[in-house]
Amino acid sequence: MSVELKRGPQGKLGGRGGKTGEAVCDMKGDLWEIDGAFLMLMKQLVPGWSGGNIPQEVISELKNTGRYQAGGVLLSAQPTSSGQISLQIRSAD
Repeated sequence: MSVELKRGPQGKLGGRGGKTGEAVCDMKGDLWEIDGAFLMLMKQLVPGWSGGNIPQEVISELKNTGRYQAGGVLLSAQPTSSGQISLQIRSAD
């Protein structure tokens, strides 16, 4: 499986000056597009995470509620018209 890194700015400035990361995954949690801020914050959200896909417990919660929060980080999800999931991750403070 190939994961494509988004080129350009490594995250965006969020509402309180924190970084925001973005990614796109499929319904199984396989990541297709990610940025550097997403990688950094995802490792904080799920200690030991090494990339490639979203852990099953996280993707299950995203499918149920559209959000997952742990370790001071909030991951939110929105379905896209192409059947994928658009992810946004940021510090929860």
